[in-house]
Amino acid sequence: MFTDIPFSREILFVSLAILVLLIRYATYFHSIYKKETRPHVFSWLNWGIMVGIGAYAQFTLDGGASVWALVFVSVTCLLIAFLSLFVGEKNITRSDWLAFVGALAVIPVWMGTQNPFFAIIALMAIDILSYYPTIRKSWNDPWGEPPVSYFWAGLRYFFALLAVPEFTVHTMAYPFFLMAGDWGFAAYVVWRRQVLRSRVAVPQQA
Repeated sequence: MFTDIPFSREILFVSLAILVLLIRYATYFHSIYKKETRPHVFSWLNWGIMVGIGAYAQFTLDGGASVWALVFVSVTCLLIAFLSLFVGEKNITRSDWLAFVGALAVIPVWMGTQNPFFAIIALMAIDILSYYPTIRKSWNDPWGEPPVSYFWAGLRYFFALLAVPEFTVHTMAYPFFLMAGDWGFAAYVVWRRQVLRSRVAVPQQA
């Protein structure tokens, strides 16, 4: 009875993307449960908004099955943002507010341009700002974010890239950007942990 179910490269890789996505958020939720991770509400709220708009932009660009992976990411990010109100980072700075307002501002920008490509460019800029609260708090406390979870996060976008039906700059730009951002942040956390460990290990000169 499964012979009538269509199979394609898109379905294969979007399925892998969703599987990795589940692993990514399972590890992240587990670290929250163990009180090892303190997510920043503005980062996750902005990511939920941005990825949601990005999913819509991908849809208008005929992003195929990769759109559903982005939708799933958006909903989960909003859930983590909600949990952050109770167990997340409590130090909210002015720059965090600026990033949050910027995330909201991209919506009328998208409505005004009516151009999915320029909307994706705007999303990239706002997503960088959205990362700022988490990057900032991780500078002094890199143990507050699990790098392995961000490795899985980047891997899901790698599979989402392979799920795009037509490999063009327009359809691949946003998933590639998200993949690079997650893997870059994972490397940043690992590097910062090593720096702080070395400072503790090396005695200070008189």
